[in-house]
Amino acid sequence: MMSIEGLEVWYGKILAVDGISIKVENGEIVGLIGPNGAGKSTILNTIIGVVKPKKGKITLNGDSLVDLPTYEIIKKGVTIAPEGRKLFPFLTVEENLLMGAINGEAWKKRRDSLEFIYSKFPRLKERRMQLAGTLSGGEQQMLTIARALMASPKLLLIDEPSLGLAPKISLEVYKLIKSLRDENRITILLSDQNAKRVFQISDRAYIIENGRIRMEGCSEELAKNDEVRRVYLGL
Repeated sequence: MMSIEGLEVWYGKILAVDGISIKVENGEIVGLIGPNGAGKSTILNTIIGVVKPKKGKITLNGDSLVDLPTYEIIKKGVTIAPEGRKLFPFLTVEENLLMGAINGEAWKKRRDSLEFIYSKFPRLKERRMQLAGTLSGGEQQMLTIARALMASPKLLLIDEPSLGLAPKISLEVYKLIKSLRDENRITILLSDQNAKRVFQISDRAYIIENGRIRMEGCSEELAKNDEVRRVYLGL
């Protein structure tokens, strides 16, 4: 599905991502875990073309994504639910959703896509004419993910979905993310500081520290590692 090899990203004189290699196979949820500033969001933003790498390869089903503009990467089947949601607060829920379908073939399928989204997110259907800025935090996060799904992605990137959410609402969002893999066969690369939540739903995970991969492997096994339990799970 997607492969990253030797990714190196700089912000001026600051090395943000240092030689990282990651693989995401079809039908997986793969987690990126680490503290704020570890480089997780930079990795996702580089995949989607918002940030340009200095070195490294990023391929989707063998096709290079490096140097492509973001709209071309979306056409190839990658979308992102960004950190901080970045919704259009003075547009309605449905208008925000349609903004996720303005690229390429997605616009032609927008009605079918809306039907799928409203079946998957009934709360958004109830609020489809409500301004996005008036939604609760959990509803806004669901809308962010739903907007990314409007382009029918092969690979969905989700950045910090539990940020700013109460534990109960975070659990609800994570159940939804898991259902996208289990019920709809959507491949997901998920970044979050909440290691417990990521381990619960992901197949594999990478632990990122200071722009480097500290550990990687099966999520179930990583969750049993003594150092991971102490540092990331507080056990």
